[in-house]
Amino acid sequence: MAATRLTLSWFQKALSTAGFITGLWRSLTVAIFATLTIILIGIPTAYAISRFRFHGCELLRAILLAPLVVPRVVLGFGLFVLFVTTRSQLFGTLPGIALAHVILVVPFVGVIFLAALEEVAPTLEEAARDLGAGPIRTFFLVTLPQMRIALLSASFFCFITSVDEVETTLFLVQPAVKTLPVALYHYLESRQDPTIAAVFSLMIAIAFAFIQAGINLSNGQFWKRIFGAR
Repeated sequence: MAATRLTLSWFQKALSTAGFITGLWRSLTVAIFATLTIILIGIPTAYAISRFRFHGCELLRAILLAPLVVPRVVLGFGLFVLFVTTRSQLFGTLPGIALAHVILVVPFVGVIFLAALEEVAPTLEEAARDLGAGPIRTFFLVTLPQMRIALLSASFFCFITSVDEVETTLFLVQPAVKTLPVALYHYLESRQDPTIAAVFSLMIAIAFAFIQAGINLSNGQFWKRIFGAR
C-alpha cells in the first residue's frame, strides 16, 4: 500500500489549468458588473419604496421580490428562451450572464436595503435639508453612510453569489464563454481528482479575504474620508 504524503501539486495543477484561469476572470468580470448594476438599481428602488408613497408602489415591491419564487433552473431556461427567440445577442455573452445574476440576486439585495432604510431616521434627512443640503447631498452625507453595513453586505453577497452561480449560468453560456463554476462542472463530468478541492479551497480563501476587507471598510473613518462627513 503506497504511503500518502502532503503535496501542493493539485494547487499547482489548478492554477496552471487554462480553462480555470480564463473562467475565473470571466466570473470576476460578471460578478463585478452584476454587483455594480444591482447597487445602482437596488438603492434607488429601495429608497423610493421606503420613503415615498406612489401609485404602483406595492406592484414595484412585488416585482422586486418576484424572483424569490422562481427556481434558478427555471429562471435560466426562461432567459435562454427569451434571448434566443428575441435574438437579443445576449445569449452566450458576459452581459447576458450578468443580467441573469442581477435578476437572481435583486430580491435579497432589495430586502437588505429596505431593512437598512428602516433604521435610518427620516428626521435626520429632514434636518440636513433644513440646514441647506439638497436631496442628493443629504443622501450621500446622511443616508448612505448609515447604510454602509447593508451596502457592503449586499455587495459581498451579490459578488459571491455571482461568482458561485452555476444552475442559471449553465443555460446561458456557450463553449467559448464559460465561467469558473461551469468550467468546474464540465471538468467533473470527465474526471474526478483533488484539483476541484484545491480550486474550492482557493475560492474559500478569497472569500474570507473579501470578508475581512469588508470589515475594514465598514469602519466609520473610511466613510468620512469618502463622503466628507463630519
